[in-house]
Amino acid sequence: MQICSQHTISLPDIYLFNFQKLLISSRNLEFFTNGYRYLIQILPAAVVAPMYFSGKIEFGVINQSVSAFNHILGDFSLIVYQFQSISAFSAIIDRLGEFDDVLDSSISKHLSELSEEISLSYCNFRNSLVLESNGSVPVDNCQKLLSIENLTLQTPTSKATLIRDLSLVINEKDHLLVTGPSGSGKTSLLRALAGLWNVGRGKITFYVDDADDPQLPTSSELPANEINTSHEKAGELEGPINRNSRGLFFLPQRPYMVLGTLRQQLLYPTWADDTTPMSDGAKPVGSLSFLMGKSNSENGGAKPNKPTTDDLIQVLENVRLGYILSRFGSLDSTYEWSSVLSLGEQQRLAFARLLLSKPKLVLLDESTSALDEANEAHLYRQIEAAGITYVSVGHRRTLYEHHNMTLRISTADPNCNKRNWDIESISSKPMYDFSSQ
Repeated sequence: MQICSQHTISLPDIYLFNFQKLLISSRNLEFFTNGYRYLIQILPAAVVAPMYFSGKIEFGVINQSVSAFNHILGDFSLIVYQFQSISAFSAIIDRLGEFDDVLDSSISKHLSELSEEISLSYCNFRNSLVLESNGSVPVDNCQKLLSIENLTLQTPTSKATLIRDLSLVINEKDHLLVTGPSGSGKTSLLRALAGLWNVGRGKITFYVDDADDPQLPTSSELPANEINTSHEKAGELEGPINRNSRGLFFLPQRPYMVLGTLRQQLLYPTWADDTTPMSDGAKPVGSLSFLMGKSNSENGGAKPNKPTTDDLIQVLENVRLGYILSRFGSLDSTYEWSSVLSLGEQQRLAFARLLLSKPKLVLLDESTSALDEANEAHLYRQIEAAGITYVSVGHRRTLYEHHNMTLRISTADPNCNKRNWDIESISSKPMYDFSSQ
């Protein structure tokens, strides 16, 4: 190949040249290792043979010498025999080293730019009610769940602006649908709400009940009943932030399937650390008291009571997955769930987790994309009946029926400082009817 003589080398030529070098190197390596393997078998016989022909040793000594030689030399030849594995391991180590260097550089760059970032905080909603001038509580005492103030969201690497100056408030039963073209920043907004992205500026506040979460510090530990999870305040929390314990739940498009039984799939993540089995009481099937009954604070804990076997069976029926019990035998069957369940079944299983945990607010990132419209409508009716407020990202027109507000995000223009979002109220008139399906 006359690749070197060309002034411009095309990409296929580079691939062909690299592949040719790989074949040559593999051939030379095989020649060396195979030649070495056969040579060490001949070498001891060649060394001992003159002594046999001169009559100094017997013929059996040759076999003993060859055996002893191969036994000792095999240990010293480990590196030669494992050249291919060592080279593959070395390539992996090189890639991991480069990846670690990139992470270190990004972390150092991030720490140097901490002067401006998104502030994520948790506030006790009971103490956030503003009293009127006469000292009475306002008439509109609907619980506030989420507040976003002047949020400008950027990508972590290129610092491209996705959302500019977003401000909104989500109260209880304010079901918000986030729409917009692909790449406009819908999923990125959920990442910022979940605390995964903090590049940009603005403030995100979740209003929670401190009675629901024993991890929340008391008022004596933090002033103004506020917990800030930004970089400067991260050290004020004793343990890692457990968003589920604060009445928040994040449901991605492809749910995480844990390694374990079907029971463990349903109890994840709220009861993932609870290994003590709970005995099934005399509750009849279908009495989901943790869905329709007392709140978390009334139960006296940070999370609902651990559901029984009957509750788990009933919630599978509620998400139309009751048939998988007959397919897999029982709740204690163990499989590779990400392989034996379709994506639609995994998404319905994730909704079962949601109904069991019953958070105050859930963030849904196209969580029904693999479901048909009838099952999608059924699941939204289930979580709405459970009193869960939800923020959804989706493209289907049928989603409008299950939300009362829409946030439309358009692609941000880098040459314009105007906001690229708009909030509208959705008409209560149903657009689609799935009651007969």
